[in-house]
Amino acid sequence: MTVQEPPPLSKKAKTTIYMSEEDENMLNEIFIKRLRDKRKTDKSALLCEGIRLLYQMEMAEADSKPSGSR
Repeated sequence: MTVQEPPPLSKKAKTTIYMSEEDENMLNEIFIKRLRDKRKTDKSALLCEGIRLLYQMEMAEADSKPSGSR
């Protein structure tokens, strides 16, 4: 089982994201925590990090399934 790495970063794309108030609050809490921990970040970077983690998780799950069950 090998975990696929996400594709390399390329040019940036601008997008609009619709999220629930609860999701926005969680994003804000993470953002504030990182600022307090003196780990400079922005919300776009947090969302991209989350997408990369989800990608790795999904691809690892797909790799662990027997080839006939995809």
